[in-house]
Amino acid sequence: MSESGPDAPRGANGDGASDGSRRPERPPVRALDPATAMRLTDGRAPLPALYLSDRLLVRAAPGGGATRGLGDLRAALAKLELDFRVTPRPDGEARDLQGDSWGTSITLTPARAIDSVDAWRVLQQLRQSAEPVAELLSLEHVLRPADGYWGGVGGYWGGVGGYWGGVGGYWGGVGGSALEEYSVPGRGGRMPVALALPDPRLRARPVDRSPVVVVPDTAIAGHPWFKRDSGVLRMVLENGRLVPLLTGPGDPSATPSATPPITVPAPSEPVGLLQGHATFIAGLVRQGCPEATILSIPVMGDDGIVDESVMLDVLQALLDRHVHGQDNDDPSEVVDVLSLSLGYYAEDSSYTSGPVADLLDRFAEHGILVVAGVGNDGTSSPFVPAALAAAPPQRVTKKSVPPLASVGATNPDGTTVALFSNTLTVVSAVRSGVSVVSTLPLTNGMGQPSSQVSADGTVRCTVDPDDYTGGFGVWSGTSFATPVFAAELAAALIDEGGLTDVSAPAMRKRGIRALRTCIGRTRS
Repeated sequence: MSESGPDAPRGANGDGASDGSRRPERPPVRALDPATAMRLTDGRAPLPALYLSDRLLVRAAPGGGATRGLGDLRAALAKLELDFRVTPRPDGEARDLQGDSWGTSITLTPARAIDSVDAWRVLQQLRQSAEPVAELLSLEHVLRPADGYWGGVGGYWGGVGGYWGGVGGYWGGVGGSALEEYSVPGRGGRMPVALALPDPRLRARPVDRSPVVVVPDTAIAGHPWFKRDSGVLRMVLENGRLVPLLTGPGDPSATPSATPPITVPAPSEPVGLLQGHATFIAGLVRQGCPEATILSIPVMGDDGIVDESVMLDVLQALLDRHVHGQDNDDPSEVVDVLSLSLGYYAEDSSYTSGPVADLLDRFAEHGILVVAGVGNDGTSSPFVPAALAAAPPQRVTKKSVPPLASVGATNPDGTTVALFSNTLTVVSAVRSGVSVVSTLPLTNGMGQPSSQVSADGTVRCTVDPDDYTGGFGVWSGTSFATPVFAAELAAALIDEGGLTDVSAPAMRKRGIRALRTCIGRTRS
Protein backbone atom coordinates (compact mmCIF):
# COMPACT_ATOMS: atom_id res chain seq x y z
CA MET A 1 0.00 0.00 0.00
CA SER A 2 1.38 3.40 -0.87
CA GLU A 3 1.10 6.23 1.61
CA SER A 4 1.00 8.66 -1.30
CA GLY A 5 -2.25 7.12 -2.50
CA PRO A 6 -5.85 8.16 -1.81
CA ASP A 7 -5.84 6.62 1.67
CA ALA A 8 -2.79 8.53 2.86
CA PRO A 9 -3.03 10.12 6.32
CA ARG A 10 -4.00 13.76 6.34
CA GLY A 11 -0.86 15.82 5.88
CA ALA A 12 1.22 13.09 4.26
CA ASN A 13 1.13 14.70 0.83
CA GLY A 14 0.42 18.25 1.77
CA ASP A 15 -3.37 18.19 1.59
CA GLY A 16 -3.42 18.77 5.33
CA ALA A 17 -0.93 21.64 5.38
CA SER A 18 -2.10 24.33 7.75
CA ASP A 19 -1.19 27.14 5.36
CA GLY A 20 -3.01 25.57 2.42
CA SER A 21 0.20 25.00 0.48
CA ARG A 22 1.08 21.64 -0.97
CA ARG A 23 4.04 19.89 0.59
CA PRO A 24 6.51 18.00 -1.58
CA GLU A 25 5.17 14.65 -2.76
CA ARG A 26 6.24 11.86 -0.44
CA PRO A 27 8.05 8.86 -1.90
CA PRO A 28 5.79 5.79 -2.10
CA VAL A 29 5.56 3.72 1.09
CA ARG A 30 5.07 -0.03 0.96
CA ALA A 31 3.92 -2.42 3.67
CA LEU A 32 5.94 -5.61 3.76
CA ASP A 33 3.36 -8.42 3.92
CA PRO A 34 4.82 -11.66 5.32
CA ALA A 35 2.25 -13.68 3.37
CA THR A 36 3.21 -12.37 -0.07
CA ALA A 37 6.69 -10.79 0.19
CA MET A 38 9.84 -12.49 -1.07
CA ARG A 39 11.24 -14.65 1.72
CA LEU A 40 14.54 -14.34 3.53
CA THR A 41 17.51 -16.23 2.12
CA ASP A 42 16.99 -18.99 4.71
CA GLY A 43 13.40 -19.49 3.56
CA ARG A 44 11.66 -17.83 6.50
CA ALA A 45 9.02 -15.17 6.01
CA PRO A 46 10.02 -11.59 6.93
CA LEU A 47 8.24 -9.67 9.64
CA PRO A 48 5.86 -6.81 8.72
CA ALA A 49 7.54 -3.47 8.08
CA LEU A 50 6.91 -0.12 6.43
CA TYR A 51 9.55 1.07 3.96
CA LEU A 52 10.11 3.37 1.00
CA SER A 53 9.48 1.20 -2.03
CA ASP A 54 12.14 2.71 -4.31
CA ARG A 55 14.96 3.44 -1.86
CA LEU A 56 17.79 1.63 -0.12
CA LEU A 57 20.26 2.74 2.53
CA VAL A 58 23.96 2.26 1.84
CA ARG A 59 26.03 2.07 5.00
CA ALA A 60 29.58 3.35 5.10
CA ALA A 61 32.05 0.53 4.54
CA PRO A 62 34.38 -0.08 7.51
CA GLY A 63 37.49 2.01 6.99
CA GLY A 64 36.47 3.00 3.50
CA GLY A 65 34.25 6.05 3.87
CA ALA A 66 30.69 6.38 2.66
CA THR A 67 31.45 6.39 -1.06
CA ARG A 68 33.14 3.01 -1.08
CA GLY A 69 30.99 0.36 -2.76
CA LEU A 70 28.76 2.66 -4.83
CA GLY A 71 30.56 1.63 -8.02
CA ASP A 72 30.10 -2.05 -7.20
CA LEU A 73 26.46 -1.34 -6.41
CA ARG A 74 25.86 0.19 -9.83
CA ALA A 75 27.35 -2.89 -11.50
CA ALA A 76 25.24 -5.24 -9.34
CA LEU A 77 22.03 -3.31 -10.06
CA ALA A 78 22.74 -3.32 -13.79
CA LYS A 79 22.25 -7.10 -13.77
CA LEU A 80 18.70 -6.42 -12.56
CA GLU A 81 18.15 -3.73 -15.22
CA LEU A 82 18.28 -1.04 -12.56
CA ASP A 83 20.34 2.04 -11.85
CA PHE A 84 20.33 4.50 -8.94
CA ARG A 85 20.88 8.09 -7.95
CA VAL A 86 21.89 9.45 -4.55
CA THR A 87 18.77 10.75 -2.83
CA PRO A 88 19.11 14.45 -1.93
CA ARG A 89 18.13 15.72 1.47
CA PRO A 90 14.61 17.17 1.82
CA ASP A 91 16.03 20.69 1.35
CA GLY A 92 17.38 19.61 -2.04
CA GLU A 93 21.02 19.69 -0.98
CA ALA A 94 23.36 16.80 -1.75
CA ARG A 95 24.51 14.54 1.07
CA ASP A 96 28.13 14.68 2.15
CA LEU A 97 29.48 11.21 1.41
CA GLN A 98 32.97 11.84 2.74
CA GLY A 99 34.50 11.47 6.17
CA ASP A 100 32.62 9.70 8.97
CA SER A 101 29.07 10.05 7.66
CA TRP A 102 26.72 7.10 8.26
CA GLY A 103 26.31 6.46 4.52
CA THR A 104 23.60 7.56 2.13
CA SER A 105 20.16 6.89 0.68
CA ILE A 106 19.82 5.87 -2.95
CA THR A 107 16.74 5.98 -5.16
CA LEU A 108 16.40 3.02 -7.50
CA THR A 109 15.56 3.76 -11.13
CA PRO A 110 14.37 1.06 -13.57
CA ALA A 111 15.63 0.83 -17.14
CA ARG A 112 12.06 1.45 -18.31
CA ALA A 113 10.29 4.38 -16.70
CA ILE A 114 6.96 2.51 -16.64
CA ASP A 115 8.32 -0.33 -14.48
CA SER A 116 7.75 -0.31 -10.72
CA VAL A 117 10.47 -0.95 -8.19
CA ASP A 118 10.25 -2.90 -4.94
CA ALA A 119 13.32 -2.23 -2.79
CA TRP A 120 12.71 -5.37 -0.71
CA ARG A 121 12.72 -7.62 -3.78
CA VAL A 122 15.85 -5.91 -5.11
CA LEU A 123 17.61 -6.31 -1.76
CA GLN A 124 16.72 -10.00 -1.54
CA GLN A 125 17.84 -10.65 -5.11
CA LEU A 126 21.23 -9.08 -4.35
CA ARG A 127 21.53 -11.14 -1.18
CA GLN A 128 20.53 -14.34 -2.96
CA SER A 129 23.14 -13.79 -5.66
CA ALA A 130 25.77 -13.22 -2.94
CA GLU A 131 26.72 -9.76 -4.17
CA PRO A 132 29.33 -8.45 -1.66
CA VAL A 133 27.80 -4.97 -1.71
CA ALA A 134 24.53 -6.43 -0.34
CA GLU A 135 26.13 -6.51 3.12
CA LEU A 136 26.13 -2.69 3.10
CA LEU A 137 22.47 -2.35 2.07
CA SER A 138 19.23 -2.17 4.01
CA LEU A 139 15.68 -0.96 3.49
CA GLU A 140 14.89 2.67 4.15
CA HIS A 141 12.17 2.37 6.76
CA VAL A 142 9.44 4.80 7.71
CA LEU A 143 9.67 5.79 11.36
CA ARG A 144 6.57 6.59 13.39
CA PRO A 145 6.13 7.77 16.97
CA ALA A 146 5.82 5.43 19.93
CA ASP A 147 2.70 7.31 21.02
CA GLY A 148 -1.04 6.89 21.37
CA TYR A 149 -1.94 5.63 17.88
CA TRP A 150 -2.48 2.03 18.63
CA GLY A 151 -0.63 0.45 15.74
CA GLY A 152 -2.83 1.85 13.01
CA VAL A 153 -6.16 1.00 14.64
CA GLY A 154 -8.76 3.29 13.16
CA GLY A 155 -7.17 3.38 9.73
CA TYR A 156 -4.14 5.54 10.50
CA TRP A 157 -2.19 3.64 7.87
CA GLY A 158 -5.15 3.75 5.48
CA GLY A 159 -5.89 0.05 5.49
CA VAL A 160 -2.59 -1.37 6.71
CA GLY A 161 -3.91 -1.32 10.25
CA GLY A 162 -4.47 -5.07 10.11
CA TYR A 163 -0.77 -5.74 10.47
CA TRP A 164 -0.32 -3.88 13.72
CA GLY A 165 -1.32 -4.25 17.32
CA GLY A 166 -2.12 -7.94 17.10
CA VAL A 167 -5.01 -7.34 14.67
CA GLY A 168 -4.93 -10.19 12.18
CA GLY A 169 -2.53 -12.12 14.41
CA TYR A 170 0.69 -11.08 12.69
CA TRP A 171 2.16 -9.74 15.89
CA GLY A 172 0.76 -12.47 18.09
CA GLY A 173 -0.08 -9.68 20.47
CA VAL A 174 -3.25 -8.60 22.22
CA GLY A 175 -6.48 -7.73 20.46
CA GLY A 176 -6.95 -4.32 18.92
CA SER A 177 -10.10 -3.50 20.88
CA ALA A 178 -8.23 -3.73 24.19
CA LEU A 179 -5.53 -1.41 22.90
CA GLU A 180 -8.09 1.05 21.57
CA GLU A 181 -9.44 1.51 25.08
CA TYR A 182 -6.38 3.65 25.83
CA SER A 183 -7.47 6.14 23.17
CA VAL A 184 -10.73 6.90 25.01
CA PRO A 185 -10.67 10.18 26.99
CA GLY A 186 -10.76 9.32 30.67
CA ARG A 187 -9.03 5.99 30.03
CA GLY A 188 -5.77 7.37 28.71
CA GLY A 189 -6.92 9.17 25.57
CA ARG A 190 -5.85 12.68 24.80
CA MET A 191 -7.99 15.35 26.46
CA PRO A 192 -7.55 18.87 27.87
CA VAL A 193 -6.90 19.36 31.58
CA ALA A 194 -6.07 22.26 33.88
CA LEU A 195 -2.74 22.33 35.72
CA ALA A 196 -2.46 24.66 38.71
CA LEU A 197 1.34 24.60 38.88
CA PRO A 198 3.91 27.19 37.81
CA ASP A 199 6.67 26.46 35.33
CA PRO A 200 9.01 23.97 37.09
CA ARG A 201 11.93 25.97 35.70
CA LEU A 202 11.23 28.50 38.44
CA ARG A 203 12.42 25.97 41.04
CA ALA A 204 15.47 24.76 39.11
CA ARG A 205 18.66 24.29 41.13
CA PRO A 206 21.77 26.25 40.15
CA VAL A 207 24.16 23.94 38.29
CA ASP A 208 27.65 24.30 36.82
CA ARG A 209 26.33 23.09 33.45
CA SER A 210 22.79 22.21 32.48
CA PRO A 211 22.45 18.67 31.11
CA VAL A 212 21.17 18.76 27.53
CA VAL A 213 18.29 16.46 26.52
CA VAL A 214 17.77 16.20 22.76
CA VAL A 215 14.27 15.71 21.36
CA PRO A 216 14.24 14.96 17.59
CA ASP A 217 10.49 14.92 16.95
CA THR A 218 7.84 17.41 15.85
CA ALA A 219 8.49 21.09 16.54
CA ILE A 220 8.00 22.45 20.07
CA ALA A 221 5.21 25.00 19.89
CA GLY A 222 5.02 28.34 21.65
CA HIS A 223 3.92 27.87 25.24
CA PRO A 224 4.23 29.88 28.49
CA TRP A 225 6.69 27.28 29.79
CA PHE A 226 8.92 27.59 26.72
CA LYS A 227 9.44 31.30 26.25
CA ARG A 228 12.71 32.86 25.11
CA ASP A 229 15.66 32.03 27.36
CA SER A 230 13.61 29.36 29.16
CA GLY A 231 15.95 26.43 28.64
CA VAL A 232 14.80 25.40 25.16
CA LEU A 233 17.09 25.48 22.13
CA ARG A 234 15.51 25.11 18.70
CA MET A 235 17.69 23.95 15.83
CA VAL A 236 17.12 22.70 12.29
CA LEU A 237 19.17 20.75 9.77
CA GLU A 238 20.56 22.87 6.93
CA ASN A 239 23.21 21.68 4.49
CA GLY A 240 24.09 18.80 6.78
CA ARG A 241 24.60 20.99 9.85
CA LEU A 242 22.43 21.91 12.80
CA VAL A 243 21.78 25.66 12.90
CA PRO A 244 19.65 27.83 15.22
CA LEU A 245 16.02 28.15 14.19
CA LEU A 246 15.30 31.77 13.29
CA THR A 247 12.12 33.50 14.38
CA GLY A 248 11.60 34.56 10.77
CA PRO A 249 13.40 34.65 7.43
CA GLY A 250 16.63 36.59 7.85
CA ASP A 251 15.81 37.69 11.37
CA PRO A 252 19.18 39.02 12.67
CA SER A 253 17.97 39.20 16.25
CA ALA A 254 17.11 35.53 16.45
CA THR A 255 18.95 33.36 18.96
CA PRO A 256 19.14 29.58 19.49
CA SER A 257 16.34 30.02 22.02
CA ALA A 258 14.05 31.75 19.51
CA THR A 259 10.47 30.97 20.46
CA PRO A 260 7.36 30.75 18.27
CA PRO A 261 4.81 33.41 19.25
CA ILE A 262 2.18 32.37 21.76
CA THR A 263 -1.25 32.96 20.28
CA VAL A 264 -4.72 31.62 20.91
CA PRO A 265 -6.07 30.68 17.47
CA ALA A 266 -9.65 30.61 16.36
CA PRO A 267 -11.29 27.17 16.33
CA SER A 268 -10.04 25.08 13.42
CA GLU A 269 -9.78 21.53 12.15
CA PRO A 270 -6.92 19.53 13.66
CA VAL A 271 -3.65 20.16 11.83
CA GLY A 272 -2.42 16.59 12.17
CA LEU A 273 -2.60 13.46 14.26
CA LEU A 274 0.60 14.24 16.11
CA GLN A 275 0.08 17.94 16.77
CA GLY A 276 1.90 18.85 19.95
CA HIS A 277 3.81 15.56 20.26
CA ALA A 278 7.19 17.19 21.00
CA THR A 279 5.56 19.94 23.07
CA PHE A 280 4.08 17.26 25.32
CA ILE A 281 7.46 15.49 25.51
CA ALA A 282 9.26 18.75 26.39
CA GLY A 283 6.84 19.39 29.24
CA LEU A 284 7.61 15.98 30.73
CA VAL A 285 11.36 16.66 30.57
CA ARG A 286 10.74 20.03 32.21
CA GLN A 287 8.75 18.43 35.04
CA GLY A 288 11.33 15.72 35.67
CA CYS A 289 14.47 17.85 35.42
CA PRO A 290 13.78 21.59 35.36
CA GLU A 291 17.52 22.27 35.21
CA ALA A 292 17.87 20.52 31.85
CA THR A 293 18.22 22.32 28.54
CA ILE A 294 15.90 20.85 25.91
CA LEU A 295 17.36 20.77 22.40
CA SER A 296 14.48 20.54 19.91
CA ILE A 297 15.12 19.32 16.35
CA PRO A 298 12.01 18.98 14.15
CA VAL A 299 12.27 15.83 12.03
CA MET A 300 8.61 15.15 11.31
CA GLY A 301 5.39 17.03 10.77
CA ASP A 302 2.03 16.54 12.39
CA ASP A 303 1.43 13.50 10.15
CA GLY A 304 3.87 11.70 12.43
CA ILE A 305 6.18 10.02 9.93
CA VAL A 306 9.82 10.49 8.99
CA ASP A 307 12.06 8.77 6.46
CA GLU A 308 14.92 6.82 8.03
CA SER A 309 17.61 8.67 6.03
CA VAL A 310 16.30 12.03 7.26
CA MET A 311 16.53 10.83 10.86
CA LEU A 312 20.03 9.49 10.25
CA ASP A 313 21.16 12.79 8.73
CA VAL A 314 19.90 14.67 11.80
CA LEU A 315 21.61 12.24 14.18
CA GLN A 316 24.85 12.47 12.20
CA ALA A 317 24.78 16.27 12.40
CA LEU A 318 24.03 16.09 16.12
CA LEU A 319 26.94 13.71 16.71
CA ASP A 320 29.30 15.89 14.64
CA ARG A 321 28.34 18.92 16.72
CA HIS A 322 28.85 16.98 19.96
CA VAL A 323 32.25 15.62 18.92
CA HIS A 324 33.35 19.09 17.83
CA GLY A 325 32.40 20.36 21.30
CA GLN A 326 34.38 17.58 22.97
CA ASP A 327 37.44 18.10 20.77
CA ASN A 328 37.42 21.82 21.53
CA ASP A 329 36.36 21.50 25.17
CA ASP A 330 33.25 23.54 24.34
CA PRO A 331 30.35 22.43 26.59
CA SER A 332 27.87 24.56 24.60
CA GLU A 333 27.88 21.97 21.79
CA VAL A 334 27.80 18.85 23.95
CA VAL A 335 24.64 16.83 24.61
CA ASP A 336 23.96 14.37 27.42
CA VAL A 337 20.74 12.47 26.68
CA LEU A 338 19.10 11.60 23.35
CA SER A 339 15.38 10.88 23.84
CA LEU A 340 13.82 8.95 20.92
CA SER A 341 10.05 8.56 21.01
CA LEU A 342 9.84 6.97 17.56
CA GLY A 343 11.03 3.96 15.61
CA TYR A 344 10.21 1.28 13.05
CA TYR A 345 9.47 -2.44 13.04
CA ALA A 346 12.32 -4.45 11.55
CA GLU A 347 11.64 -7.13 8.94
CA ASP A 348 14.60 -9.32 9.98
CA SER A 349 17.60 -9.39 12.30
CA SER A 350 19.79 -7.18 10.09
CA TYR A 351 18.82 -4.15 12.21
CA THR A 352 21.37 -5.24 14.84
CA SER A 353 24.17 -4.16 12.49
CA GLY A 354 22.27 -1.62 10.37
CA PRO A 355 22.88 2.12 10.02
CA VAL A 356 20.82 3.05 13.09
CA ALA A 357 22.74 0.61 15.28
CA ASP A 358 26.09 1.74 13.87
CA LEU A 359 25.36 5.42 14.46
CA LEU A 360 23.92 5.00 17.96
CA ASP A 361 26.96 2.93 18.94
CA ARG A 362 29.05 5.99 18.12
CA PHE A 363 26.79 8.11 20.33
CA ALA A 364 27.53 5.75 23.21
CA GLU A 365 31.28 5.85 22.52
CA HIS A 366 31.16 9.62 22.97
CA GLY A 367 29.26 9.37 26.26
CA ILE A 368 25.71 10.24 25.12
CA LEU A 369 22.90 8.37 26.86
CA VAL A 370 20.29 7.12 24.37
CA VAL A 371 16.76 6.21 25.49
CA ALA A 372 14.03 4.93 23.17
CA GLY A 373 10.36 4.02 23.53
CA VAL A 374 9.48 0.34 23.07
CA GLY A 375 6.32 1.01 21.02
CA ASN A 376 2.61 0.61 21.61
CA ASP A 377 1.41 -2.53 19.86
CA GLY A 378 1.57 -5.09 22.65
CA THR A 379 4.08 -7.14 20.68
CA SER A 380 7.54 -8.63 21.07
CA SER A 381 8.50 -7.84 17.47
CA PRO A 382 11.66 -5.69 17.20
CA PHE A 383 10.87 -1.98 17.32
CA VAL A 384 14.05 -0.12 16.39
CA PRO A 385 15.95 1.59 18.02
CA ALA A 386 14.48 0.34 21.33
CA ALA A 387 15.19 -3.26 20.26
CA LEU A 388 18.92 -2.44 20.41
CA ALA A 389 18.80 -2.12 24.21
CA ALA A 390 21.13 -4.08 26.45
CA ALA A 391 21.74 -4.32 30.17
CA PRO A 392 24.38 -1.94 31.56
CA PRO A 393 27.79 -3.46 32.33
CA GLN A 394 28.51 -4.45 35.89
CA ARG A 395 31.90 -2.72 35.98
CA VAL A 396 33.09 0.57 34.55
CA THR A 397 36.26 0.16 32.52
CA LYS A 398 38.00 2.49 30.12
CA LYS A 399 36.30 0.76 27.19
CA SER A 400 32.84 0.55 28.74
CA VAL A 401 30.09 2.49 26.98
CA PRO A 402 26.57 3.27 28.24
CA PRO A 403 24.10 0.94 26.48
CA LEU A 404 20.92 2.16 24.87
CA ALA A 405 17.98 2.00 27.28
CA SER A 406 14.49 0.97 26.13
CA VAL A 407 11.50 2.36 28.01
CA GLY A 408 8.06 0.84 28.47
CA ALA A 409 4.94 2.43 29.94
CA THR A 410 3.15 1.81 33.22
CA ASN A 411 -0.44 2.57 34.10
CA PRO A 412 -1.13 5.41 36.59
CA ASP A 413 -0.62 3.03 39.52
CA GLY A 414 3.09 2.98 38.66
CA THR A 415 3.18 -0.80 39.09
CA THR A 416 1.23 -2.53 36.32
CA VAL A 417 2.54 -2.30 32.77
CA ALA A 418 0.27 -0.76 30.13
CA LEU A 419 -1.30 -3.39 27.91
CA PHE A 420 -0.08 -1.59 24.77
CA SER A 421 3.57 -1.44 25.91
CA ASN A 422 5.66 -3.73 23.70
CA THR A 423 7.43 -6.67 25.33
CA LEU A 424 10.84 -6.54 23.69
CA THR A 425 13.68 -8.92 24.54
CA VAL A 426 15.19 -6.23 26.77
CA VAL A 427 13.01 -3.56 28.41
CA SER A 428 15.43 -1.51 30.45
CA ALA A 429 12.87 0.42 32.48
CA VAL A 430 9.17 1.16 32.71
CA ARG A 431 7.90 4.60 33.63
CA SER A 432 4.57 6.47 33.75
CA GLY A 433 3.11 6.52 30.25
CA VAL A 434 -0.67 6.43 30.70
CA SER A 435 -2.81 9.50 31.41
CA VAL A 436 0.26 11.62 32.01
CA VAL A 437 -0.19 15.41 32.13
CA SER A 438 2.00 17.79 30.16
CA THR A 439 2.18 20.85 27.93
CA LEU A 440 0.34 21.13 24.60
CA PRO A 441 0.06 23.86 21.95
CA LEU A 442 -2.62 26.44 22.61
CA THR A 443 -5.06 25.15 19.98
CA ASN A 444 -8.83 25.00 19.74
CA GLY A 445 -10.50 22.46 17.46
CA MET A 446 -13.93 22.50 15.91
CA GLY A 447 -15.46 20.43 18.70
CA GLN A 448 -17.93 22.13 21.02
CA PRO A 449 -19.17 21.59 24.60
CA SER A 450 -22.13 19.23 24.75
CA SER A 451 -24.16 21.80 26.73
CA GLN A 452 -23.90 25.56 27.08
CA VAL A 453 -25.93 28.24 28.84
CA SER A 454 -25.37 32.01 28.60
CA ALA A 455 -26.88 34.47 31.04
CA ASP A 456 -25.93 37.98 32.13
CA GLY A 457 -22.72 37.86 30.15
CA THR A 458 -21.55 34.63 31.78
CA VAL A 459 -21.05 31.43 29.81
CA ARG A 460 -21.53 28.15 31.65
CA CYS A 461 -20.79 24.95 29.75
CA THR A 462 -19.43 21.44 29.82
CA VAL A 463 -15.83 20.68 28.82
CA ASP A 464 -14.89 21.46 25.22
CA PRO A 465 -13.18 18.16 24.26
CA ASP A 466 -10.56 19.68 21.95
CA ASP A 467 -9.94 23.13 23.42
CA TYR A 468 -6.31 23.17 24.54
CA THR A 469 -5.99 26.93 24.96
CA GLY A 470 -5.29 26.26 28.63
CA GLY A 471 -1.98 24.77 27.47
CA PHE A 472 -2.19 21.35 29.14
CA GLY A 473 -3.59 17.92 28.40
CA VAL A 474 -3.53 14.21 29.11
CA TRP A 475 -2.01 11.68 26.70
CA SER A 476 -0.70 8.12 26.74
CA GLY A 477 2.05 6.10 25.08
CA THR A 478 5.60 4.88 25.46
CA SER A 479 6.46 8.10 23.60
CA PHE A 480 5.85 9.81 26.91
CA ALA A 481 7.32 7.23 29.27
CA THR A 482 10.58 7.78 27.36
CA PRO A 483 11.11 11.49 28.25
CA VAL A 484 10.06 10.75 31.83
CA PHE A 485 13.04 8.39 32.02
CA ALA A 486 15.27 10.76 30.03
CA ALA A 487 14.58 13.53 32.54
CA GLU A 488 15.33 11.13 35.38
CA LEU A 489 18.71 10.37 33.80
CA ALA A 490 19.44 14.09 33.39
CA ALA A 491 18.70 14.66 37.06
CA ALA A 492 20.95 11.72 37.98
CA LEU A 493 23.77 13.21 35.91
CA ILE A 494 23.47 16.42 37.94
CA ASP A 495 23.68 14.39 41.14
CA GLU A 496 26.80 12.63 39.83
CA GLY A 497 28.48 16.04 39.45
CA GLY A 498 31.37 16.99 37.23
CA LEU A 499 29.22 17.99 34.26
CA THR A 500 31.79 20.56 33.18
CA ASP A 501 34.13 17.71 32.22
CA VAL A 502 32.81 16.87 28.74
CA SER A 503 35.55 14.47 27.67
CA ALA A 504 34.26 11.18 26.27
CA PRO A 505 35.69 8.98 29.07
CA ALA A 506 34.18 11.18 31.78
CA MET A 507 30.79 11.30 30.05
CA ARG A 508 30.76 7.53 29.56
CA LYS A 509 31.47 6.86 33.23
CA ARG A 510 28.86 9.39 34.39
CA GLY A 511 26.33 7.92 32.00
CA ILE A 512 26.80 4.34 33.16
CA ARG A 513 26.49 5.37 36.81
CA ALA A 514 23.32 7.35 36.05
CA LEU A 515 21.84 4.36 34.17
CA ARG A 516 22.55 2.03 37.07
CA THR A 517 20.92 4.46 39.50
CA CYS A 518 17.78 5.00 37.41
CA ILE A 519 17.24 1.47 36.07
CA GLY A 520 17.26 0.22 39.65
CA ARG A 521 14.23 2.34 40.49
CA THR A 522 10.80 0.80 40.16
CA ARG A 523 8.54 3.85 40.11
CA SER A 524 8.82 7.18 38.27
